[in-house]
Amino acid sequence: MKKISIISHYYNHPEMVLRQIKYWETLPEAFLSQVEFILVDDYSEDQPTFQATKIDLKVYRITTDIPWNQAGARNLGLFNASGEWALYFDMDQHFYAEPMMMVLNALHTLNKNVLYYFKIKELIDVTSNTSLMVAPCTFLVHAATFKRIGMYDEDFSGHYGYEDLYMPRVWERNGGTRIIFNTPDFFEDMGFGTTNLDRDLSCNAALGEEKLRTGSQNSIGILRFRWEQVFIPLV
Repeated sequence: MKKISIISHYYNHPEMVLRQIKYWETLPEAFLSQVEFILVDDYSEDQPTFQATKIDLKVYRITTDIPWNQAGARNLGLFNASGEWALYFDMDQHFYAEPMMMVLNALHTLNKNVLYYFKIKELIDVTSNTSLMVAPCTFLVHAATFKRIGMYDEDFSGHYGYEDLYMPRVWERNGGTRIIFNTPDFFEDMGFGTTNLDRDLSCNAALGEEKLRTGSQNSIGILRFRWEQVFIPLV
């Protein structure tokens, strides 16, 4: 079993996906031997062409066209993960190797009921144009515990936002807590994003309020779409 499954998803921007993989290939073997990388293509129009790589990389593609299916993409990543822990982050974030090794070395001391967030350099909230110290979509979580509480609620798929804000409320309702991991800046925001997309928050904001009012429980069922594996590791 790997120690950490590093999970991200993407929509278009194939050049950025390949840039991330190229960076991951430069990381020390002492690090790479302990992790796997899992990428999920959320029904991109522009898809990367993957080449053989020395890293343990698995790539899945959602083949059902569902707008803003981050919740489903993240669930699919963990569904196929083998690591004891899962590190989630967005494809426009670049992690630093040194604090990542600090996390790997500290895993045996971590609480399985804690959701760990990380400091991110130069992160701007696109909806409010304000600076953030951490991103709600970037965290480390014990995989089996996260699966037990239901992962992401896919009722939020189809419209923009709030799946990352609602998920921690379900986590806490099931006895979990949240803290910021004590490292220097762990990630750096790379400052790109897909434009010309509908980012209207009203639908999912109303959905989140209703779910909180009625008890902060996830709806039943994940992976409500078709998907396929498009890259299999050779390692």
